[in-house]
Amino acid sequence: MQGTVSPDIWDFTFVSPINGHIDIVQNNITRQLMLRCSSPADAYPVMRAICNIRHRNLMTVYDARILNGRCVSLCEYINGVTLDYKAERYGLCDEKTAKNIMWQICNGLDALHRNGIVHRDIKPENVMLEANGNVKIIDYNISRLVKSDRMKDTRILGTAGYASPEQFGFAQTNGRADIYSCGVLLNYLLTGKLPNEELYDGKVTPIISKCIEIDENNRYKSAEELKRALEGKRIKGDMSGSQRNFRPLPGFRSRKVFPKLLAVVLITVWLLGVFTFINAVPMILRWRPNQIIMHFITASVFFVFWSALPYFMFGDIFRISEKICPTNPQNGRYITKLVGSLSFIVGFVLFVIAVKLSG
Repeated sequence: MQGTVSPDIWDFTFVSPINGHIDIVQNNITRQLMLRCSSPADAYPVMRAICNIRHRNLMTVYDARILNGRCVSLCEYINGVTLDYKAERYGLCDEKTAKNIMWQICNGLDALHRNGIVHRDIKPENVMLEANGNVKIIDYNISRLVKSDRMKDTRILGTAGYASPEQFGFAQTNGRADIYSCGVLLNYLLTGKLPNEELYDGKVTPIISKCIEIDENNRYKSAEELKRALEGKRIKGDMSGSQRNFRPLPGFRSRKVFPKLLAVVLITVWLLGVFTFINAVPMILRWRPNQIIMHFITASVFFVFWSALPYFMFGDIFRISEKICPTNPQNGRYITKLVGSLSFIVGFVLFVIAVKLSG
């Protein structure tokens, strides 16, 4: 049924209902199963626009008409399960699986956005997973066409928790509203909860955080950009940390301060132990006691500094820098760069001092 719509597409037989506005029907000529979806009449323009889009990650809309004051559309029947069913039946996703699902969702959204369409209801119930692993976005009931002359949406629609703030009357929705929902959905796939209930802690946490920024200007600019972030590619001008090709060191991945401070102590003890094992015996054989003490103090300062450095690089200094400039977090993030640069300079100076005192 791809391409030109057959005039016989509306020759079908009712099979069974799914819910109050969706039925399964079967074409009497091709015997193909389809979905008959009923929407408010004002959904007709966007459904007609979607009829012209064919994409492997989007449920196909074959045709749409106004019947009895309602928009009735014939859509692709998908043999698969929704993401909420998958989560309930098989449990949470690992990061690799979740990123693959979101990557495909971004592909579908990119096709919609390029045609000026915002889905506005990306959530687990509206994404289906086929047996072959292919993902399809479904249910365009509250999708809309972006209109440049509108300051905000005419109707306030969306699913609580997944809908972006602008969907509740603050501004006109655009593609970044779907980016917000993608961040919430990614968090759900990994935790089974909304971000305000439990924010996932892992490699993709910065990606989730950037997606769900209240200010749409701080989110990813497009589905294509989000897709690149999921691939681990660096995005020009992105200072959020989502494109880092490293993870915090073990012990520094917690969002609490105490585990990170404990990690500093343990790393310090370990480094001092290594240093002592390698150098202590030759020093004791040829140095006077005051030299050994001075060398130990200098080396201790050096190793304490460098073992504490990861705490400053990966720890709370990043969040503090954002709070300093809440209206423009970009400026606050420069503090992170400054602290990191000064740390390396001071560390190098301490290293030189330690070497000279050892000589």
